[in-house]
Amino acid sequence: MKLPTITFFLLLIFTLNCAETPSSEVVGEDEGKDAPNFTLTSLDGNQVSLSGLKGKVVYIFFFGANCPHCRDNGPVTENTIYAEFKDDQNFVALGLDTWNTSAGAVQNFKEATGITYTLLLNARQSLVDYYGNASSYDRSVVISAEGKIAYQGTQFVNQDADKVVEVIEEELEGL
Repeated sequence: MKLPTITFFLLLIFTLNCAETPSSEVVGEDEGKDAPNFTLTSLDGNQVSLSGLKGKVVYIFFFGANCPHCRDNGPVTENTIYAEFKDDQNFVALGLDTWNTSAGAVQNFKEATGITYTLLLNARQSLVDYYGNASSYDRSVVISAEGKIAYQGTQFVNQDADKVVEVIEEELEGL
């Protein structure tokens, strides 16, 4: 096979992997259920457990460090969601790298997107726990202070950011 043909197929596969999962495949059917716990290592080497954040409203951004959509939507999570609530002591934002890339790749993602909240490494299993597959990245999830799934996005982050903000506001008002 010629190099251009191989390149085309690799690009096609990469593009399909970053494609949005149709909402009919992933529905927010887990909303109201206990959020699956995880303990992951942050980019700065600390262990973070969801169970340790009980009592706080937690925003989760599932991303792939090298996914073009995720790189485009990282600033949305920072500027539209995190910036709105970062000063509230009852709010925490976490980014989970579901592509299990290196810390260097996640650091590059952080720098490229301007994200200032905590990014966690090797979170593919967490994505499977929340969505039942490893291909629904570039998604938002909101966890209530009681540890329940308050919102489970089925679209790219930029398409549901307003709904995420609304849910976080409602959850924080209830505290």
